[in-house]
Amino acid sequence: MTTFEIITQSSADEPAIYRLRGVIDAAAKSHMDSLLAINKSAILDFTEVSRVNSMGLAILLNILKQLHGNRLPIAVEGMNRMTAMLFKMTGLNQYLTNHAAAPEVAHVTLNTATTASSMQNSPSPKTPSLNDHWRFSVSLQERTQLEGWYFLNTHLQKKWGRSIRLEPHFGALEQGDTAPSDSADIVFASPFAVCELIQMGFSPLLVPCANPEEAVVICRKNDERTTFSQFSRPKVITDRMDSYAYLLGRLLMDESGFSSDSANYLFVGNDIKSVQMLLRSMGDIAILPRQTFYGLSPITKDELKVMDESQTDFAYHALCLSSHRRSDATAVINLFISLQDETKGQEILRGLGIRGWREPASEEINMLTAVYKKYVG
Repeated sequence: MTTFEIITQSSADEPAIYRLRGVIDAAAKSHMDSLLAINKSAILDFTEVSRVNSMGLAILLNILKQLHGNRLPIAVEGMNRMTAMLFKMTGLNQYLTNHAAAPEVAHVTLNTATTASSMQNSPSPKTPSLNDHWRFSVSLQERTQLEGWYFLNTHLQKKWGRSIRLEPHFGALEQGDTAPSDSADIVFASPFAVCELIQMGFSPLLVPCANPEEAVVICRKNDERTTFSQFSRPKVITDRMDSYAYLLGRLLMDESGFSSDSANYLFVGNDIKSVQMLLRSMGDIAILPRQTFYGLSPITKDELKVMDESQTDFAYHALCLSSHRRSDATAVINLFISLQDETKGQEILRGLGIRGWREPASEEINMLTAVYKKYVG
């Protein structure tokens, strides 16, 4: 469990200062709830906060909204760039007295609606598939996962007693660079495709208990330029336009003060090829998924340097359900979550690199779609 604490400094004539220390996540809730007792103007000092994840943002949202409703002036200081970026994206700044200290970006309002209930207002797919069998479209994160997904699919059919046809695909989207068919019943999709599926009426039910998708922006180690502002019109190499790492990389550029619109993008279709081309001086910068960069050999990494790295903690592959199957949402959720409670299910999940499944927080989905809409529309 992550250690978190709040150190209070108060005087009669000055605003109370609350120094937050550690990671603000679900485990920090009991400590964070003590801030609801604030009864005078206060400053929240984030200097020693190393990270705020999506659940931490939800906790902060509820606290700041209540204090704002009590007409108590609350200010913040000492936030690192990533935390400040998340505050702007989610609109938490509106509850702070010093929100004008940083310019606002277009933000999305966090809501507390559950994923299953939000399906009720989703548009129906164009071509519903109500056959006896279910279509299960899976975007493989790695080609080596194919056997594991077949094992999982077979196990699900035995548990549920229904016919499920597995349709595996490799890459962010389906073959032919089109989103998974809107006649599919269940889709395991990349973060980028999740956003497109939501627009087609699908609802994200579950995300794997695994590391989130993050982006790393790199350049050659011998390049004397260390900041984005030192590039006039850089050539940026990345895998593909429908990679969520590409969107997060652009977000990092924009939040550093450099307009990502001024860069030239070269989509080469492969992360390793992006690295190779960068090392051959065929571009200035490369955007990679975090797991790809840190999976490179030490010799290759030694020739590169990290310019920036995201730590947003909201982009995950997700299991999405078509709206024409909405009545089965609870059954599907229980089916997948129960895998982690049985020996065979645990074995299959380990083969996929998944510890289990959980329902995504609404703020995770809202921030995911906010970044998507910012750069894709």
